[in-house]
Amino acid sequence: MSVDVQPWEYGTFAPSGHICPACLEPIQPSDRCLRGSLPRQDGGPVTLYRHIDCAHPQGPSIPL
Repeated sequence: MSVDVQPWEYGTFAPSGHICPACLEPIQPSDRCLRGSLPRQDGGPVTLYRHIDCAHPQGPSIPL
């Protein structure tokens, strides 16, 4: 599944239970990741967390 959230808002740590939409692997509480959101038609935005390496395979473009 490809989820392209532009721009990712900031680097953070994900709450327990989140899955990276790029690699479909669980994000561990100690994994640094990027937070972003997607709008929904029937409500508020959905918050997504993505591993830094999955979001930026060539290196992050925002400060972490």
